[in-house]
Amino acid sequence: MVIDKNTVKDALRELLHEEPETFKNLLKEILQEQAQPTDAEVDALMQANFKRFDATFKALA
Repeated sequence: MVIDKNTVKDALRELLHEEPETFKNLLKEILQEQAQPTDAEVDALMQANFKRFDATFKALA
């Protein structure tokens, strides 16, 4: 399926003018879906889990 980008732009502009709150919510939703954790966030999560399960890891070693 091919959609003309200008048609989409026009529709989004119309939505922005007529339903700004809907447009804002849509944009937030899209950005949240695209959000990827940073390396620092992944590292922090891994460290937290290692600390949380430290005793279990030691018992299994």
